Amino acid sequence: MSEIEIFNVMVLATMFILGAIFGSFACCQAWRWRYMVHKKKDLGQWSVCLHCGKKLHWYDNIPIISWLMLRGKCRYCHKKIGIADFLSEISMAVAFFMLSWAYLLPMLHGWDILMRNPAQLALQLGSFILTLLMLVVLVILAVYDAKWGELPLVLLLLAVNMGAVILVLKLISTSLAGDEAISELLNALFGVLILAGTCFLIYRISHERLMGGGDWILALALALALADWWLALWTIFLANLLGDLIALPGAMKQGNHVVHFGPFLVAAFVIVLVLGNALPSLLKGII
Repeated sequence: MSEIEIFNVMVLATMFILGAIFGSFACCQAWRWRYMVHKKKDLGQWSVCLHCGKKLHWYDNIPIISWLMLRGKCRYCHKKIGIADFLSEISMAVAFFMLSWAYLLPMLHGWDILMRNPAQLALQLGSFILTLLMLVVLVILAVYDAKWGELPLVLLLLAVNMGAVILVLKLISTSLAGDEAISELLNALFGVLILAGTCFLIYRISHERLMGGGDWILALALALALADWWLALWTIFLANLLGDLIALPGAMKQGNHVVHFGPFLVAAFVIVLVLGNALPSLLKGII
């Protein structure tokens, strides 16, 4: 392997591990939020088994690995821990890996060029880091919605604010590059109309049977961060496709037509963010 390839592997492996750690953190915070709001109970500083109350040691808290080694069960009472912990860890690890491949590596490889324009470098790095932090909030929301069918308003508003800041950073970067910031802003607002507007219409027309009130606020946060109407269009399409393929058959089998849409919005957001402008280009026949 060349030095560049070794460097790429090291960066991506580091981001994969970091993503797994944040995924574990996100799932843990979802549980803590649930207990704090609904049971008025603080789970404390240390991770514990929710069945037997035993404090978990560090070797039982290694993301992905501990869950696999324990086969998804508590070491002490042998009751199931649940698949949500593992899924949040592995999904976040993959998301960090793919986003780093799509955005971080190109920045690192073009570091000498970006260093000639420190403002652009700071804006790109700031946007990337804030996107990863926003993803942590989004995974907390996705886990919460998947398990309990709710989207906490405080976390939704936090995600919206983070999405708005990402949009501002992108607009400033566009302006510094000499491009038309107004057209980019209109592009982003059209994306908000497509993604958040569609979710809001479904929510109002269906009277919350097909989509909850929090889903359109979540969609608003995603649309602001994407800042592109094509990407927003693909996000709503992929979210519905994933929901129809994964959740709807089981819901209909049980006689329940309610699908918790938050996790699919978040999954579609990450997929579209990684692919970037490839999907619109493919559709237009450019590639």
